[in-house]
Amino acid sequence: MYRFELNDIYMEDLSKAIEIAKLAPKGQLDKAGKPYFEHAQAVSEIASNIILSWDEEYDDFLIQAKIVSYLHDVVEDTSLTIDDLWNYNLPTDCKLAIETLTKKSGQDYWDYLAEVKMDKLVTVVKIADLTHNSDLSRLEEVTPEDFARRDKYLKAIDYLSSYKCAKCGLSSNIIDMGEKSTRSNEILCKPCLEKYEIEYDKFEDWLKRERD
Repeated sequence: MYRFELNDIYMEDLSKAIEIAKLAPKGQLDKAGKPYFEHAQAVSEIASNIILSWDEEYDDFLIQAKIVSYLHDVVEDTSLTIDDLWNYNLPTDCKLAIETLTKKSGQDYWDYLAEVKMDKLVTVVKIADLTHNSDLSRLEEVTPEDFARRDKYLKAIDYLSSYKCAKCGLSSNIIDMGEKSTRSNEILCKPCLEKYEIEYDKFEDWLKRERD
């Protein structure tokens, strides 16, 4: 059970994300031969469990993670485009997170993960995604390629699960990570993010574009 009540606006956003996740794949199946929606649903559950395991309450963050989890694959694996996504009335931070989760064509995998790691919301959802994709019990037949892919994903989870603050040098796991990176792509712990009053990069840039 949740330790808090989600407000009506957030519930509307989540309901909208679930509806998009159901309709966008149009019957497509994932690598396990299951409907894409089942994977999205599982990722949302895993991400929620990660956040709920933290000592503090993260009500806004949790619902954002659920929204992003349901939609993390829609641009990469369906006909939905980034422009289509921006036409939906969803939280801006969530749409920015989905953009970051969408791997660019030809992009190096570890360069992609480095971008993912710049944002706490994106990182949590990606860890949940990799966790579910690492579960070989989902597959009817396991090949050497599947074992190799699982090993790659487990290394990626390990890489994403910890960080070093660029200001104080603290090494820790993502629970202590500030929710945004700086404009110069530094990852900061929550105390340093508050101490140095760093402007959030993506969201602030989006606001600037909206005002221009």
